[in-house]
Amino acid sequence: MFLIDTSVWINIFRDQTGLKRQQLEAVMEDQPFFLSRFTQMELLQGCQNEREWTILETYLEDQEYLEITNRHLRNTNRV
Repeated sequence: MFLIDTSVWINIFRDQTGLKRQQLEAVMEDQPFFLSRFTQMELLQGCQNEREWTILETYLEDQEYLEITNRHLRNTNRV
């Protein structure tokens, strides 16, 4: 299982060659991946216009998310 950070998604979306996506797929080897709601929010916040927003929102609707609870947040603060 992979939790993919916003910076990775940005690199993939900006790469017009498709090489970054292929590299990530090779590393993941058909393992499931997830996003956090924070990543979803950050990606949508970076949209430059309504067209980008609509395309990205449609893509993100079909993704799997790890939902973070208050317990998770408390435990991360202990690190």
